[in-house]
Amino acid sequence: MNRIIYITILIACIFLNVKIQAQNFLEKEILVEVKNQSTESTMFILEKLGGFNFSYDAMLLDPTKMVSIEGKRASLEEILDELFQGRFTYKVIGSHVILQAKNKDRLNDTMWILSGIITDSNGNPLENAIVYEVNRQASFITNPDGKYMLRLEGDQPLGINFSCKGYQDTIAYASADQTKNLNIALHPWQAESIFKEHPTFSQSLRPKHKAINWAYTEKELEDLAMVNLMVPGKTLYVSNNLNVQEVRFAQVSFIPSWGTNRLTNGLVTNKYSLNIIAGYSANIDGVEIGAVANIIRQEMNGVQIGGAVNVVGEDVNGVQVAGAVNTNLGDMDGVQVAGAVNRVKGDINGLQISGTINTAAVKSADSLSLKGWNGQVSGGINLHGGERINLQVSGAYNQANSVDGLQLSGAVNYVKGTVNGLQVTGLYNHTYKLRGIQFGLINHADTIENGFPIGLVNIIRNGYQKWEISTDETFYVNAAYKTGGKNLYSFLKIGAGKYLNAAYGIGYTTNPQRKFSVNLDLSGSALFNTDSDYDVFAGDIWRAQLGFNFKVSNKMLITTGPSYNFCSPDKKQKQVVNNSLSSSSSPFYGNYHLDKAVSTLDNQFWFGWQFGVRF
Repeated sequence: MNRIIYITILIACIFLNVKIQAQNFLEKEILVEVKNQSTESTMFILEKLGGFNFSYDAMLLDPTKMVSIEGKRASLEEILDELFQGRFTYKVIGSHVILQAKNKDRLNDTMWILSGIITDSNGNPLENAIVYEVNRQASFITNPDGKYMLRLEGDQPLGINFSCKGYQDTIAYASADQTKNLNIALHPWQAESIFKEHPTFSQSLRPKHKAINWAYTEKELEDLAMVNLMVPGKTLYVSNNLNVQEVRFAQVSFIPSWGTNRLTNGLVTNKYSLNIIAGYSANIDGVEIGAVANIIRQEMNGVQIGGAVNVVGEDVNGVQVAGAVNTNLGDMDGVQVAGAVNRVKGDINGLQISGTINTAAVKSADSLSLKGWNGQVSGGINLHGGERINLQVSGAYNQANSVDGLQLSGAVNYVKGTVNGLQVTGLYNHTYKLRGIQFGLINHADTIENGFPIGLVNIIRNGYQKWEISTDETFYVNAAYKTGGKNLYSFLKIGAGKYLNAAYGIGYTTNPQRKFSVNLDLSGSALFNTDSDYDVFAGDIWRAQLGFNFKVSNKMLITTGPSYNFCSPDKKQKQVVNNSLSSSSSPFYGNYHLDKAVSTLDNQFWFGWQFGVRF
């Protein structure tokens, strides 16, 4: 009979959904059917199906009572409520599900001390073992002699958990009228044979709040200055080494070591948390307010407000507000606001707003989702290491892998990947691939797929880059540098004759790789006098120029075409007596139109021409 039960359990384990591992024992769904079995046998079946051990005071139930459970899939908590008709409450500590009477007598004021020694199976004392009373939240860390002492209250039997890293945890029951001294020997942890053969169904199932990966974040969390300052070492040790799931409606702390949850506050999930100065919790599922600092070991789901600092060891889902600094070692999904700095080690799906610096980065870009919207707004610097960001606005510097939207800064925008949208800065824009518009004093890109840069200097590494030497009806010689994308480009040009000019413009060309092509240039330039009788600045010239291009080799083409020009002279320049037009000028070549504009201070319009070589 026992062998049949064993085989049945084994088959059920193999087909259990792997998602079980991410659930609390009480929330895990189990498919079980029991007909006319003893309570003890039924609990044994549940233990094997769930991968845990029951722990309870022997006086609470009759193990020989015959029970039945209809075949259905339900959570362990629902099954236990049906089995025991709602008489018990349940608590999970490590691999133990503890049963406790729901309507137990009120505890009296009896104070008593439980003490003893914790050893290994060979009788050697265990240092740093944790002794934890499951109801009163009293705890103790053993000294080098393995000794412990708990101050307890009440005359009811109390469950005491004994645990040490590398050993199987044990729960024993003690009461004031029976036990004052309790020595415990812990055995090295070994998986039961059924789970050795099928490690997927190990009893180390994950709780509702995912257990923190301390190999990745524990050192980082404990190395943070605020955590070191505020959280005692014993409190960190207990929270890192005692596997307890505890949910409370509310807690109040003065500092992490002085509050309603005492030494075990790092094991408790709170719905509401008030920290007079600072507090330390396992999780927040609601609201947390702290005058100075809020420190959460795992997740914050809800609203967190800190007068100075918020620290979260894993993910944040909701709103996080700090007077100075927010630090999250996981992902951020929501809104994060800080007076000085926001730091998210994972990705953000939402908005970061800070007075000086926002940072967001990830361990691996492969882990990121492409869904959702995210943004950063700061008075100083934004740094984002995720796959893409939608909005970055800063007073000085923005950096991202890719931008899908707007990147705006006072000085520098730097994108390692692609800009899909608009990149605007007062000084320098950089992106590897541009699919949009760059607007800045200096724009740099490796490749333009669709779009163009607008700036004084535009450098496109794999784009359109040409030098042009030309002459026209006004200037004897012109030199221009044109750079841009496949068709659109910008250019800088200088011209020399009787006058000098410096121009900036934008242009469009048909396919420059063909034998014949056409381009249109639009430019504006500043005109300068070389005659000392005049002020240096003479006015502005606006020019629209059409070019017909003939490719003579792979690297050179000849260009010529008409132009239309408008000159607006500087009306405030110094007047010269008896000035006259140059006798050597003609409307078709020379300084005729510029002399006329400067001498009369009247606007001039004219048609012109150009001829040059581009390479």
